[in-house]
Amino acid sequence: MSGVSYDVIGDVHGYAVKLEALLRRLGYVEKASGWLPPQGRQAVFLGDLIDRGPEQAKVIHIVRSMVDAGHARCIMGNHEFNALGYATWRLDSSDETLRSHSPKNVAQHAEFLRQIGEGSLRHRELVEWFKTLPPLLDLGGIRAVHAWWHEPYVELVAARFSRDGQVMDDEFLHDAFERGSPAAH
Repeated sequence: MSGVSYDVIGDVHGYAVKLEALLRRLGYVEKASGWLPPQGRQAVFLGDLIDRGPEQAKVIHIVRSMVDAGHARCIMGNHEFNALGYATWRLDSSDETLRSHSPKNVAQHAEFLRQIGEGSLRHRELVEWFKTLPPLLDLGGIRAVHAWWHEPYVELVAARFSRDGQVMDDEFLHDAFERGSPAAH
């Protein structure tokens, strides 16, 4: 988008009050339809919308409505990626998910699951939305990624993310949780 300035926002982690204060400070205006950016600006969220804070559903609502309205872009952070693995069953096992439900992983993800309702329709719907978040964006004069930009990995992810570039497919997701695979790296 030529002529657009970007407001890059990272690691909200479920803190909606802080996000709303930041958006106001940046000149965004809250309307009934969602948050509107100042003329010529767009927010770019660097993922990690979830885990930790008390208002994770609200954060997702704010960001998702901004994305849907074209006022923001959002990439997948490691917490959304981990949520995908936590909720996706291994193909070779009916009793094991891609990301184990170890005490550490349960503790890290507990607040999100409590607020959304583990296994609920809302939980499943959000997991599907997380799959639509690209792992990286190249916006011309700016590249957005949560934790890395390594050209061979960027090419691998871009080629494997999906057929149409919009949704993480299950094959890639399973490969990405397979220790030692190129996708896991």
